[in-house]
Amino acid sequence: MNTTRRNFLKVSGGAMALPWLESFGGFAHAAGPKSAPHRLLMVCLPLGIYRGAFASEEASSDPTASEYLSELKQFRRQLTVITGLEHPGVSGGHATSPRIFTGVPTNKRNARSLDQYIASHVGNDTRFNSLALSAGSNDFSWTDSGSNVPAQSKMAEAYAKLFVDEGSQNSEKALRDIGHGKSIMELVRKQAKSLRPKLSKADQEKLEEYFDSVGETERRLTKSEGWVHTPKPKVRARIPQDPTDRSEIITQMRNVCDMTHLAFKTDSTRVITFGYFQQNNVKIPGVTNAYHALSHHGKDPSNIAQLKRIEREFFVQLGGLLKNMHQTKEGDSTLLDNTTIVVTSNLGSGSNHSNKDLPVLLIGGKYNHGRHLAFEPGSVPLSNLYVSVLNQFGIADKAFGTSTGPLQGLEIG
Repeated sequence: MNTTRRNFLKVSGGAMALPWLESFGGFAHAAGPKSAPHRLLMVCLPLGIYRGAFASEEASSDPTASEYLSELKQFRRQLTVITGLEHPGVSGGHATSPRIFTGVPTNKRNARSLDQYIASHVGNDTRFNSLALSAGSNDFSWTDSGSNVPAQSKMAEAYAKLFVDEGSQNSEKALRDIGHGKSIMELVRKQAKSLRPKLSKADQEKLEEYFDSVGETERRLTKSEGWVHTPKPKVRARIPQDPTDRSEIITQMRNVCDMTHLAFKTDSTRVITFGYFQQNNVKIPGVTNAYHALSHHGKDPSNIAQLKRIEREFFVQLGGLLKNMHQTKEGDSTLLDNTTIVVTSNLGSGSNHSNKDLPVLLIGGKYNHGRHLAFEPGSVPLSNLYVSVLNQFGIADKAFGTSTGPLQGLEIG
C-alpha cells in the first residue's frame, strides 16, 4: 500500500480515539485480596490555598490548629502539614498545574505523573487502573508520553461506568469493538514501519511518542477484554445528581468525594485524582465575587474573607470524605488507614502567582502523623515527598522528578 501522510493520519486518528473503548466493558470489582490494598488520592486546588488560614508560620505540634484544618480536628493524628516545598524549575503561575504531580521543569516536555506511575504498579487487580475526576478542574494526570489523562466531570456518568452493568449484548459488542481496535492498531504499526525511513529525526521522535500512546491503548484494551464478563459491584448509593449550574461548587465537590469513597470501597480502582476550581462565581453564602478574582485578593480584607469561605468549604467536604473512609472497616484497619492522600496546589500564593513554598497536606497511610513539617522555602523539592509516597507503596525507587531523595522527617509510623 502507498502510505501517504494523509492516509496515515486518517488511520492513526482512529487509533488515537480508541482509549474510550474501555468504557464499553469497564473494569470490575477486584477479588478480595488477602490483605487490604493501599490506595492513593491526589488533590490539587489550582487557585492556591490562603496560607494564613491553612498553616501557622512556625511548626506546631497540632497541625489542625489553623482555621481551615480545624474542620479536620477529628483526624489530627492522621495528617501532616508540610510547608516550604516547591518544584525546582517549574514556573509560570497558573500554567504550572499540569506539572504539580510530575515535577518536570517548565523547559522540558511533561512526563508521567505520580498517580499514573503508581497506577502502573497497583492497577492490575482492579477494573480501572486509575480515575481522574473533576470538581471543576483536573489537568494533573499525565502518561509516559506526556499526554493528559482526560478527567470525568459528571459523576452520574462516573457512577454508571463503575457500577452499572451493560448487559450481555453490550458485552459481546464490547468484545467485537476491542478486537476491531486491536486490528486498527496493528494496521497502523505496519504502515508506520514503512513510513519511518522517510521521516526526519524530529518526526521520528514524534512517532515514537505516538506509539507510546498506542501501546498504552493496547494495554487498556487487553485489560478491558478480561473484565467484560465480570459483573460490576453493587452499591446502595443513589446515582449522583450533577448540578446544571457550574457555580454549585459545593455540590460538585461533594459528588466527587462520594464517588471517590465508593470507588475505593468497592476496590474499583486504587488511584484517584481530582481538583477543586471554578473560574467565576460560586454559590456560597457571603461570596459575591468570582473565585479566580478573589484568589488575587491583593491583601484586601473583604476579598480574603470571601476567599476563605470558598476554600473552607473544600475542607468541610474533605472532612466528610475522611469520615466516610474512617467508618469503612477493612479487617483491623480502615479505608483511611490504607489510603495515602496528598492535597496541594501549584501556587504558593494565588495572589501573586508564586510557584514557591507550596501548601501540602498529607493524610492517611502509615506515616508518623500529627505534625507540621516546616522546611526552609526553596531548600527541598516537593518531589521528595513523592519518593516517600512511592516507598509507602513498596516501590523502591530513589528518585522522582527533581527529587534529591525521600522527604526527611516523614517517618513511617
